[in-house]
Amino acid sequence: MAQLSLRGITKRFGAVTAVDDVSLDIASGEFVTLVGASGCGKTTLLRIIAGFTKADAGELTIEGKRVEGVPPSKRDVGFVFQSYALFPTKTVADNIGFSLSIRHRPKAEIAERVKELCSLTQLSGMEDRYPHELSGGQQQRVALARALAPNPMILLLDEPLSALDAKIRALLRSEIRAVVDRLGITTVYVTHDQEEALSISQRVAVMNEGRFLQVGTPMDVYLKPSNRFVANFIGISNNLSGRPIDGGQVEVEGRPVQARVPEGLLGRDSCDLCVRPENIDISRPSDGSDAMAGKLTSFVFLGQMVRARIATQAGQELVVDTSTSHWLANGLAVGDPVAWSIRPDSAIIFAPDDASGSAADEDPAPGAS
Repeated sequence: MAQLSLRGITKRFGAVTAVDDVSLDIASGEFVTLVGASGCGKTTLLRIIAGFTKADAGELTIEGKRVEGVPPSKRDVGFVFQSYALFPTKTVADNIGFSLSIRHRPKAEIAERVKELCSLTQLSGMEDRYPHELSGGQQQRVALARALAPNPMILLLDEPLSALDAKIRALLRSEIRAVVDRLGITTVYVTHDQEEALSISQRVAVMNEGRFLQVGTPMDVYLKPSNRFVANFIGISNNLSGRPIDGGQVEVEGRPVQARVPEGLLGRDSCDLCVRPENIDISRPSDGSDAMAGKLTSFVFLGQMVRARIATQAGQELVVDTSTSHWLANGLAVGDPVAWSIRPDSAIIFAPDDASGSAADEDPAPGAS
């Protein structure tokens, strides 16, 4: 039985449907991330789970018990707000122990729990500091420790790292996952950051216009997007036009590309391909190559990787990621002609007339942006 179960959850604000008939089961100890653009309904759904917002329709159960009418304080959930919402006049210890103090727990018990959580979240020695004396990362740890203090059954986090710089975000998201794994606590995490969602989650739920478009493991969502929106939203990739041809191939700009063409598209005049930047190879042109021709328009150095943009002969722009060592070996400069090719079976194929952008196959790889 799922520890947290949502069935047909719907929430409207006037004429706007923020959450539209959403259903999801989350197992005990599972880490699930809701990801989507601003306004897609992910925070509203999180607040419905917490009890801060009332759903207009649907059933919400925790441990098999319906909780639609149960107040937040009785739902056995911890909530980490985007703004942290720390009490500015209370110390770290008092902030962490607040929920226990209002439950009138013994002072010795509160002190022991605060000590335990400070150790767990790397706040030991900072118990007497006030929020304004802490860095953003330290404040985030206090907010997490405070949410964990009453030992909730479910932890909810709403964009907890959005105010931090990239390096601290990367560090803290791994810390958060380590903490909840150690405690075995069921976690629902909200973010608009795709990399964050992929790196921290056991499952990812991609939302748009109040609905789940795909729920799956990070690898499945990235490599096997269920429709064109998911392919475009998660990560970076390229959209190309092609034509299915015999032998499990697609013709792209006059050249055959090995691809898993679904039976429903065989014999069609056209199809759409989505290809990740890392699945396109580029080099200097060479005689007798089956690669397609293009021109390097720009590139940026990203350490171990170079991200290049090339213009194809058909006038399409592609984003290509390649290793720095490969880039240096080719010695390419802006304006140079290049040869480019798509790695076999790396493209995911969509029907061009499919308005929903549903994947035409359950197998392939990549997406678009």
